Amino acid sequence: MDITGKQKKDYIETFSHADLAKKLGVSLTALDSQAESLGWKEEHRLYWFDKSVEILKQELINGNVSAVKEMLKLTGATRPVGRPRKLDVEHHIAVQAKIAEEWDSDIHRMSVVK
Repeated sequence: MDITGKQKKDYIETFSHADLAKKLGVSLTALDSQAESLGWKEEHRLYWFDKSVEILKQELINGNVSAVKEMLKLTGATRPVGRPRKLDVEHHIAVQAKIAEEWDSDIHRMSVVK
């Protein structure tokens, strides 16, 4: 399959690779493998990442609170505030209980071996 530079641009900027494959008259797997071998998948990912950051910046300028939160997450500037979720606490307690149970069973098993 021979893909031109125009089709490369289409691949990188397209939202749906399935629609592009139909338009080009090739299978999605053929298009995907060709793009993988030429490094277009990474370019596609970076293109859409940059585009989403641009949109977030524009929304920041407009004062969108959700955009502020997303940008903080993206830059890693968020920190957990308040107490952890109940599910996290219950999971931590369950893990601690399992470790204690395994520890006790190992101690019992080792005492029997003596």
